[in-house]
Amino acid sequence: MKIKKALKYLPSFIFILCIFTFMILYFVLPKADHSPQEKRNLSAFPETNAQTIIDGKFQRELDTYLSDHIPGRNLFAGIGSFYELLCGQNGSKGIYLGSEGYLFPKPAENKENLLKNAGYISEFAESVDIPVYMTLIPSSGFINSEYLPLNHEVYNDDKLIRSFGDTLSKKVIFKDVTDDFSANWSSKQLYYKTDHHWTSTGAYECYKLLSEPMGYTPVDKKDFTKEIIKDFYGTSYSKSALWTVSPDNIELWSNINQPEDSVKVEITDGNDSKTSDSYFFTERLSEDDKYPVFLDGNHSIVTVTNKAAKGGTLIVVKDSYAHTIVPFLSQNYSKIIMVDLRYYKKDVSAIAQKENAEAVLVLYSLDNLSADNNLAYLF
Repeated sequence: MKIKKALKYLPSFIFILCIFTFMILYFVLPKADHSPQEKRNLSAFPETNAQTIIDGKFQRELDTYLSDHIPGRNLFAGIGSFYELLCGQNGSKGIYLGSEGYLFPKPAENKENLLKNAGYISEFAESVDIPVYMTLIPSSGFINSEYLPLNHEVYNDDKLIRSFGDTLSKKVIFKDVTDDFSANWSSKQLYYKTDHHWTSTGAYECYKLLSEPMGYTPVDKKDFTKEIIKDFYGTSYSKSALWTVSPDNIELWSNINQPEDSVKVEITDGNDSKTSDSYFFTERLSEDDKYPVFLDGNHSIVTVTNKAAKGGTLIVVKDSYAHTIVPFLSQNYSKIIMVDLRYYKKDVSAIAQKENAEAVLVLYSLDNLSADNNLAYLF
């Protein structure tokens, strides 16, 4: 009888024990500054003064702080993600879990913004007297649709890219790679599984496809060696909290016929600059996100020169997809100036004129261009 009566209060006892245990752990355990899995800095304890308490800022930031530093945070986040999967809520964090270990960002469709950006690119092409080339990279979710879960939002990449290309001025030489990528998805891994970016293979395939309209001869695949970097977990992995998904490999392709001292990379951010003699910044491989191994990640201006290349100067207006393809393009252009309009807010046509560029390439992923509001800075 006493045991039966004690069991009645067992759930309450366990609940109270958990509360006190977590409270003690909050005070005892050290507080991390960074989450490797989520690839972000965790919030610091909020500033405490009369003003922040009165206006509610202290409480808001305290809630975030407590959430970021709850003991076992990664474990609970992972359990929560798999619980949502079991409940049929695949994609609840904006990432679908597909087959073969693929993680797919949900489709980002903003046709209105795409058409607005098409207008900016068209006006830019009309304002310069050199060829303007353009390509728009479809998403992994569209190309690898065979791996998508049964229930998912529709990926309209082919229709959106076709409509975008039809809207551009005739002065923009547009290359649609969608059909070629769709034909190659089963034989070549064109995209990472844990990240939204394309792989080096995907970038090389695009490099070959652009060779016809841009008029260069691509370096044969057999002329490259590949250095394999293991254990790459991308941004899709970080957002999904599906911690049991296997990592990707990063491949660093190097032309065996290119002299070692022929390449120079100069990175400029305002008044700050640094240089390197390689496309690959291998020191970034020790960080949580290894993708910046390609040309050191996002910067306002990156200038790549190759003394062994025979072509002239190419301006590349881009998002982060370009970081993987520029080392290939650099085999054919002696100077490539990469411009990221998220950070560079000046006239790109002025760069083209100053550098006596022979062409401009505008290269974005469909998802990024759908959300980008910086193309007005082209001219």
